[in-house]
Amino acid sequence: MKNGIVLSIIFVFLTTVLLFGTNKTIVNTFGMVETDIAYSSLLIQKNSLDLYLPFVQKFPVILFIHGGSFVSGDRKDFPYSQIGENFQKRGIACAVMSYRLFEDSLWPAQPRDVAKAFLWLKENIGQYGGDSTKIFIVGHSAGGHLAALVCTDSSYFAELGLKLSDVRGCVSMGAMMSDAGSLRSLSAAQEQNLFRNDWFFKIFGSKKDFTNSLPIHHVNAAMPRTLIMLADEELFDPPKQQTVLEFVEAAKQKNVLVQYEVLPGRSHMGTVEKMAELYDPTLEKIISFVGQ
Repeated sequence: MKNGIVLSIIFVFLTTVLLFGTNKTIVNTFGMVETDIAYSSLLIQKNSLDLYLPFVQKFPVILFIHGGSFVSGDRKDFPYSQIGENFQKRGIACAVMSYRLFEDSLWPAQPRDVAKAFLWLKENIGQYGGDSTKIFIVGHSAGGHLAALVCTDSSYFAELGLKLSDVRGCVSMGAMMSDAGSLRSLSAAQEQNLFRNDWFFKIFGSKKDFTNSLPIHHVNAAMPRTLIMLADEELFDPPKQQTVLEFVEAAKQKNVLVQYEVLPGRSHMGTVEKMAELYDPTLEKIISFVGQ
């Protein structure tokens, strides 16, 4: 009987694959993996995702966003396929996405790509047996910034006819929520030099666009419940904990639930690299958050 159910599910998945015409499909012990799915009409490699599907029905879904300071990184890099598989093994689908980097497109192409990937999942995950009302956005480092931004600044979703309430929950790891007041003491000339010459601030082009990219400036009552995690080794340099506490306080003023946890014994990159292990504590915290 059990084998018959598994075969039926495989048949449904294979039928879906034929309908959607994706590039590569892999069947593993825990479900199916569809790679290189285009989520945007731009049809470039960076506008693609790899989808890890479990052998269950009405499963929740995680949209996972990699880091790389907006200038590097890809869903094919270690440990993102391992993370996708680990969620798959636990009965949660995971869409590991790539997005356009600074060399490809100017800001805000990156948060717009996240919104497009979310829309693709919202419109299509039901065809794979998933629950389109249980889509979570999870990101690390620059990906954590993007996750928090699109879950607070409703403009990126509104462009596509989506609402913040379409997101079931947000998880941001290793990201800055504000600038911790770092730009307040700069003169106009220093600001101009910073956004013209500094490799990071050039991504945003101007103080206005950089300030608008900070999640703390978009905290609102409609944002989804949120889990923020920082490694204990990244709390103070840069002052990420200060920015997170500012964000938590701003959310509290809006009566929005934001959980904040410090990950002991973790470095910035160690947080995501350890998630390649099936029972990693950070992975467990996200699975628990999804199940709440």
